[in-house]
Amino acid sequence: MRLKELYDTYRDQVEFVVVYVKEAHASDRWWLGRSRTQRVFHRFSGNPARVDVVEPVTLAQRRRVAASCQAGLFDGVVPLYVDAMDNEVATLYTARPTRIYFIDVEGRVIYNPGIGPFGFSPDHLEPVMREYLGLSREPENLS
Repeated sequence: MRLKELYDTYRDQVEFVVVYVKEAHASDRWWLGRSRTQRVFHRFSGNPARVDVVEPVTLAQRRRVAASCQAGLFDGVVPLYVDAMDNEVATLYTARPTRIYFIDVEGRVIYNPGIGPFGFSPDHLEPVMREYLGLSREPENLS
């Protein structure tokens, strides 16, 4: 996932915080796993997210799902936090659907792409990060 690449590139300059919040499409609630729309989305996005998750009802269950997410999407290296069962973080940041925020050291939101999942674009985040860090050149392709 591109977010992990950004983490690998900028982790010494930017603090990355990923927060796992309430499951958006739990298989026992509002599941899109077998829908045609979801299959098309996964095929075009290359998104490896799981679509068979039952809604956690305890914090321990939510932590287990979050750990699976961290391992599958971020190779277990990007720091991942878990929202409490009262969903305070999700509510404060309107984190449904998926969101990416860039918050400066003063606590101001510098980047909020809007409603996801289509607004979830790490490619759009990188130029914002580079400008904030005073890096004018585009990163070199090392491959």
